[in-house]
Amino acid sequence: MTKTVIESLQENDVKAISRLMSAVENDSQTDETLIEELYSHSLNSIRIGITGPPGAGKSTLIDKLIELFRKNEKTVGVVSVDPTSPFSGGALLGDRIRMNQHALDTGVYLRSMGSRGMTGGLARKSHLMGDILSCTGKEIIIFETIGVGQAETEIIKNADITVVVLVPEAGDEVQFMKAGPIEVGDLFVVNKSDRDGAGRAAELLSDYLKDSVESREFTPEIILTTASSGEGVADVYKKSLNLILQLQKSGTLEKRREKQYLNRVRGAVRDELVQRFWNSQPELDFDSEILLQFANGQSPYSAARYLINSLKLNHD
Repeated sequence: MTKTVIESLQENDVKAISRLMSAVENDSQTDETLIEELYSHSLNSIRIGITGPPGAGKSTLIDKLIELFRKNEKTVGVVSVDPTSPFSGGALLGDRIRMNQHALDTGVYLRSMGSRGMTGGLARKSHLMGDILSCTGKEIIIFETIGVGQAETEIIKNADITVVVLVPEAGDEVQFMKAGPIEVGDLFVVNKSDRDGAGRAAELLSDYLKDSVESREFTPEIILTTASSGEGVADVYKKSLNLILQLQKSGTLEKRREKQYLNRVRGAVRDELVQRFWNSQPELDFDSEILLQFANGQSPYSAARYLINSLKLNHD
């Protein structure tokens, strides 16, 4: 059964890809052997993270980048994460609509998914989605984050390089210094550069990056683009690939992937422990136990400790 799924993915079977992605995203029962085998077939893709604030034009930039990758006969997979409503649980998955021109291209696969409460810019299962796309033979995998500002540093745990997209209006020096993505960016794009202030924004960013050079492996380049017209996108394409080659030659890419692996292991351990905790005693009404602590005036931390200690005693 597992072999059949892997073979279907390698044959770029769209239905098989979609089914497995939905199962993974919805936490449906998936064969652990399949996940193990999937990983072994997902090690050859280049993973590029695209992050930045809402409205920066990330989706438009990605759309243009896909065109360039396809012209150069490279296959592309895209995982776009949109915010999930805390009320309905639904998500506005608009990125696939913006990139709809690629929908019929068998060398491109687009997947939008909701964040489901994750605050790091990516959904919890984004890395597994990347593995699935890599298994299908996609040479380039692009992760597009929600665009929620300082929390976007999660992207570095999933991508080989991170491209930060900003707009001229983001030229406030304080914003540059505070924004989390500035700390993880490998390449910076000031998009919508046909607007006033683009040059000033690039100058402020350049000054900040030079001041922080001691904490970086290298000083990132800054590119001015107007993605809607395609202006400057070719530079983003070329510099991204050149940067990846440089990281490969220096051995830095391998070190980054080692860190990605460590982070994924830690995440998997955390998820496994959480799942085991809540499923360890199905006969116990956790909500009632928690509300009892609430009625007793206990803090949430004390209530959590009470539950953990109770489970430990019951397992002894």
